[in-house]
Amino acid sequence: MNLLEEFKKNPGFVYRIGTDYYYIGKWICKPCTDEAVTDCHAMYEMCIQAKEPANAALYFQKLRAYSEFALDIPYNPAKILQDQTALVEALSDADIQSLTDQLRHFHDQAA
Repeated sequence: MNLLEEFKKNPGFVYRIGTDYYYIGKWICKPCTDEAVTDCHAMYEMCIQAKEPANAALYFQKLRAYSEFALDIPYNPAKILQDQTALVEALSDADIQSLTDQLRHFHDQAA
């Protein structure tokens, strides 16, 4: 899975990479430090692990909304691509696998 290509295809979402969180999507790439958002992501992960799809869907929608509210105006596609490229290049193999798994969950929830 080419992460940069996946980012270009998807709207913004909140992803966990190690202990850090990022808003990533075709219009955004920036760190997320808002505690309400990171707590929401923790709940989303717990619902997935507990196989509670209805609750996971609720938190999925909240995370999508949070990422839309985090967009920077004006839109700067060159900076977003630069930030995404730097982020991907700095990832460990474990981080790449984790992010790939999260993207699969994103596609499952979005479907």
